[in-house]
Amino acid sequence: MKPEIQKIIDGFVFQWQDLLNPRTGFGVLALALFLALVAWIASKVTTKFVQRPNWVMGTLKRRVDATVILYTIRIKNLLIWIAAAIIYAGLVPGLRALMGTLVAGAGITAIIIGFAAKTTLGNLISGLTLAVYRPIHIGDKVMLEGEYSTVEDITLRHTILRTWQNKRLLIPNAKLDEMVITNYSIIDPRIRSTVDMGISYDTDIDLARRVILEEAMRCPYRNASEEDPVVRVTGHNDFSIGLRVYIWVKDMDDAWMTRFWIYEQVKKRFDREGIEIPFPYRTLVYKKDLPPAPRETPGS
Repeated sequence: MKPEIQKIIDGFVFQWQDLLNPRTGFGVLALALFLALVAWIASKVTTKFVQRPNWVMGTLKRRVDATVILYTIRIKNLLIWIAAAIIYAGLVPGLRALMGTLVAGAGITAIIIGFAAKTTLGNLISGLTLAVYRPIHIGDKVMLEGEYSTVEDITLRHTILRTWQNKRLLIPNAKLDEMVITNYSIIDPRIRSTVDMGISYDTDIDLARRVILEEAMRCPYRNASEEDPVVRVTGHNDFSIGLRVYIWVKDMDDAWMTRFWIYEQVKKRFDREGIEIPFPYRTLVYKKDLPPAPRETPGS
């Protein structure tokens, strides 16, 4: 066998001591697998430690919701893997030299990385802001982008919302941090729901109010522990008198169901009571049916 081929074959001969030498190919691979295993175990162990209710309640002395705990776990896991990568780079000679070069040009490197990862860092910082100040929590009912949604998750980069149609909205944290959010769950989920309807000008307002209130009191979604429903006249419209029902419900989900229920039940009662729900009338006149325009005669 040629000496050159024999030399190549000898270079691939495995020796156990190579696993402990980061200067060899086997040593680099073994070190990477070992540090990955250590980082994975550290992530799992510390996650279980953070999630322990006794530790959270006993150490922090206050209630911590799932949003903060989940975001803390993700930040912790990211830092563990970054630390493992730095240790790996410091133990491998080739990567150590590269790290030295990067540190020597730290200013330029920081500028380049800052521009390249501006969006990612912005989302990360905004996600941290959302977790600390907590304008929304996981499970909250919110109105965002014109969609009634439930907050499913707040990741390091984006927030996941589940709409009432079971669609998922993925909104970057940096954008979400600048948006106006209607949160129906924060502090107090109770809502005074409103339902608008109209009656004709010939209808007795007191009769219509009594009928609407009777149906509102029967509503299965009404919060019986709050004030009774009320009906107010909201205006004199072009072809109807506007009425608005105010009714307390437990949360926004019940508010939607209340509207559907009241619209249906009030319509049935109006039909039985002979109360008219008006609609606009239009009179169409065809041009051929119009009388001819009078003609001017000379001297008139």
